[in-house]
Amino acid sequence: MYIRDDGTPLDLGHDVHLRYKLGETPFSLVLSVLNYKHGQVELYYVGEGCVTIREVVFAVLLDHPSIVVHEVFINNPTISKHTVQIKSAIASHLDGTQKITVNENAGVVYSDVVTSAQESYVAAAASYVTHKSAEVLPGRTKTVQMFVSLAARRLEDVGERSEMLKHVSKIVTDGLGRIEEDRVAREHRDHWREIRKSGVRVVPLQDHLLARPAAVNATLYYLLSMYNPSSTSPESPLECFRGSPSSHSPVLWTPVKSLGAAALRLKAWKTELSTGSCEKFLSSDRLAFYQSVIRSFSAIRETGHGLELAINPHSIEGSVTIRGLEYGEVMVDVSLSVNTPDHRGTVSVSKSPAFKDTVLYTCDQICAGELRSIPSNGSPVVYNIRPTNPSTPILYVAKDQQQLIDLRHLIEEHHGLDLHTLEEHPISALFIIIISLVIILFHVLLLHMIYKEYCSHPVTRTAL
Repeated sequence: MYIRDDGTPLDLGHDVHLRYKLGETPFSLVLSVLNYKHGQVELYYVGEGCVTIREVVFAVLLDHPSIVVHEVFINNPTISKHTVQIKSAIASHLDGTQKITVNENAGVVYSDVVTSAQESYVAAAASYVTHKSAEVLPGRTKTVQMFVSLAARRLEDVGERSEMLKHVSKIVTDGLGRIEEDRVAREHRDHWREIRKSGVRVVPLQDHLLARPAAVNATLYYLLSMYNPSSTSPESPLECFRGSPSSHSPVLWTPVKSLGAAALRLKAWKTELSTGSCEKFLSSDRLAFYQSVIRSFSAIRETGHGLELAINPHSIEGSVTIRGLEYGEVMVDVSLSVNTPDHRGTVSVSKSPAFKDTVLYTCDQICAGELRSIPSNGSPVVYNIRPTNPSTPILYVAKDQQQLIDLRHLIEEHHGLDLHTLEEHPISALFIIIISLVIILFHVLLLHMIYKEYCSHPVTRTAL
């Protein structure tokens, strides 16, 4: 199990799990799923008579950051009533662990010392309830909840170990006592529903640089689960995100296989966001931090001219959709699709009908055409992506038309770009025909010379 202490994750050395029995026969675990969408792990069990169990495990991210919840759904499809025995077990892979019983409902397992980053901690884990019987009526589903409280404190002096153990044990049992059981699961679902209003969808073609969809989902899940937020939000998101797209930084998306790797990944992301002028988000709430991560994916930056999609079309092959991107009080969706090998494609922007009273304007990569208003019915505004030299952002979004007009003048002055410089001049059909005829004529003459050299009758010479 894991815990954050002063923002630092720790391995408590404890494995908290549930065991199920129907009579004397244990249930068999058949499937485990990490559900990124809802921020939880789902375990599926099967018992006698096709009685099934779905166990949902998640960490409370709001006011109880050290509480892990096991929500159990027991389905009885038979015509008979069944009683399922549920027992919680806290196993440890550390040496020198001890177990005490605080009361008839809560059991505590704690390890003497946990070492992390050259520092020693005293850690404890308490489960509530340790044993329970659940009667499930025929054709019904019954829900049972079990809570685990975690705590750790830095150990300054080994001689203080006994007192520190008592202190940590009290923390975990007090944490269980403050839980409002009916509210915890509901708030978790509401919080993750709010998170999932925003997100990233990736469909790569043959782009070996673009992060894989599974890696993106897993990384976002670990970042959101481990991020230790404060109660503040950034005053201004200007200039975030400035830099190369994080979607092309493999070190940020590699699989996380241990707690140490997860801690290093979070540290790497904080460095990436700080380098990209998003340091204001690093002490903000979880949703603001999440917004900075998804901005970085395609190098979406907010400036005095509005939002800019600054990704270079030559650096991507496939399609990327950024959903629920916050721009002031409005949430917009940005989608781009680039084909190979010519790196042409389309980019689109839309906004949710929920923000129909807020007007947003947009233009393409040089703002030379007519400025367009983003429809309030959710319909997208679509532009063709055309490579420019020098490279420019491929989409702009602003709250005021004057922002884009000023931007247009700035682009013309500093880049010297207009519509004519963007137009590619396709090779005419006549030119292709002429080149083809020249190639054919060349091969005909070549074959004629070969035939004349090797296949014609030799000339008879008369000796003098």
